[in-house]
Amino acid sequence: MSQAFPYLFSPLKVGRYTLKNRIMNTGHAAHFQTGDGLPTQRYVDYVKERAKGGAGIIVIGHTVTHYDGEAAASLANYDDRIISMYGKFSAATHAHGVPILNQLGHRGRRVTDGGGFLQRPILAPSAVPAPDFSSPQLVPHAMSTAEVEEVVGSFGRATRRIVKGEMDGVEIAVGIDFLFANFLSPQANRRSDRYGGGTLEERMTFLNEVVALVRAELGAERLLGVRFYDDLVDYSLGLEDYKKVARLLEQDGKVDYFNMWQGIVPSPRSGREHWPSHYYKPGQFAHLPAGLKQAVSLPVVGAGRIDSPAVAERMLADGKADIIGLARALIADPHWPNKAREGRTAEIRTCIACTQSCVGHFYLGMGVGCIYNPVTGREGEWAELPRATTKKKVVVVGGGPAGLEAARIAAERGHRVVLFEQARRLGGQVNLVIRTPAREIFEEIILFFERQMAQLKVDVRLGREAGPEEILAEAPDAVIVATGSTAFRPELLGADQRHVLTSREVLQGNAPIGQRVLVIDTQGRPEAPTTAEFLVDLGKEVEIVTGLEYVGRHMPYPAAHNLIERLMKKGVRLTPFTGVWEVQETSVEVYNVVTWEPRTIGGVDTVVLAAGGMPNDSLYLALQGKVADLHAIGDCYQPRDIEVAVVDGHRVARMI
Repeated sequence: MSQAFPYLFSPLKVGRYTLKNRIMNTGHAAHFQTGDGLPTQRYVDYVKERAKGGAGIIVIGHTVTHYDGEAAASLANYDDRIISMYGKFSAATHAHGVPILNQLGHRGRRVTDGGGFLQRPILAPSAVPAPDFSSPQLVPHAMSTAEVEEVVGSFGRATRRIVKGEMDGVEIAVGIDFLFANFLSPQANRRSDRYGGGTLEERMTFLNEVVALVRAELGAERLLGVRFYDDLVDYSLGLEDYKKVARLLEQDGKVDYFNMWQGIVPSPRSGREHWPSHYYKPGQFAHLPAGLKQAVSLPVVGAGRIDSPAVAERMLADGKADIIGLARALIADPHWPNKAREGRTAEIRTCIACTQSCVGHFYLGMGVGCIYNPVTGREGEWAELPRATTKKKVVVVGGGPAGLEAARIAAERGHRVVLFEQARRLGGQVNLVIRTPAREIFEEIILFFERQMAQLKVDVRLGREAGPEEILAEAPDAVIVATGSTAFRPELLGADQRHVLTSREVLQGNAPIGQRVLVIDTQGRPEAPTTAEFLVDLGKEVEIVTGLEYVGRHMPYPAAHNLIERLMKKGVRLTPFTGVWEVQETSVEVYNVVTWEPRTIGGVDTVVLAAGGMPNDSLYLALQGKVADLHAIGDCYQPRDIEVAVVDGHRVARMI
């Protein structure tokens, strides 16, 4: 047991299992699957790394038991093809003494994501859509009694496959305005057969039948849990409702534990709290498991913005949860449990809740990743880091995310590394990010790398703008140029005037800013809206114009939803479908990108360009032909983002 975290690393009996610690890797959409919903070897590798990293129990992501025409959005367990993959999951986690469960559910009337939803039936207890104007209101098909019975039976058949795959149990997902919540909610369930009713107890028939069938297939020895979601809307169920449901399920004696979380994924206002970003505080949602514990005696899992062992330990010590559920924390660092248990908390990559590469990847149809852990999602290729066969001297120029990751990997492989950075602190543009409101936590990226540089004894030379002569004087075997980018200025008429600034100049604080500011967003990424919030907090009147459909079009959801709300409440004007062709002394000439209709925005004191960067590659070009092993990475190669820069640095350093 850990001396520092005795509650977190105490064993716990759940059903007939004894967990080695109180850490659950909760079910989430890792999205490593084929187009027909079957998990891939990459998913197995991903899960294996979390078992190796010390989790006490693992739940793989939401799995549908009944075909709903959208297999690519969830895992699919409705035929026997999945059994062999379950066997691989089981072998991967059991090798490290970690039980593994499969979360089962059905999306009900919320099968609305994806462009083809009108081509397939949407099933629900009654022909009643969710009364939510932020997602499509599609009237679903009211299931017949026989259709409900078929879905109930599908859970039994799915569980049988889980048992054949030697997994340790099932977690049933109840909430998210999915099918179980639809049956439980009087707004969604207006049936007159045995699956309807005027009381919650009557509307529990569907859930009770599924629980009974799943338990019968699992037998007494395997685990059965239920994960509830407070849907945070008045037309579905919340914590108080689930207290009653949990109490009744516990009395029935078929369930081993409960898990309490929140949010309707397809509904942005509620869904953003399903994946809470850095706009929420660590440990902010402890009231959910604490509330459920008031109603039941079975173990309760609590989750949500638990970013450190200290926060987890306090929740357990205060009796707010029995098990700590981690998803994104283990996406950022799968070895979080082992590092905490061994007293190596300084080595943990803290999840910064940016939602860029975890949730953000999901919405791009990609497997889960992490903004500054490039191994996440690439465990099969990169989980093991071999030592270099020949020790070399490696010079890295530039201490932003790309250069720092390159230096870290080169040093871990045994190379002697010298890192030049022209600024007085490492971090590159992350030092600008942390100046914008509510994004201070991005400093964790810098702090992690600073600690790693010291631990690995990288020769860091700050305040040194190294030129070709200084680099060549080091007699390097390899040089990695990570000199970043300069701010890009779009080719606009009048963009060279003194009152036209870049967002970087604004955040650096080295230029005068007038009262009325127009921010021009050419990329739809965080640069424009976060700079706008920085300006409005200085007391400026701010408008953002973009040619895209809306401001923040390519920001990671759900952080974008939080940020746009903050801008709206602070009076920032958001103007989409707007291109810019000329900046004048006190006005800006713009046009509608759909109709090409021109107009003038007058009374503008300062124009801010939020347009990304241009490669700062002059050093790389100057070294060509002078260094045999020369690489350009990160923004120096092509300006993109932190995640791509870190992957770039990692990849190159493995090659040397």
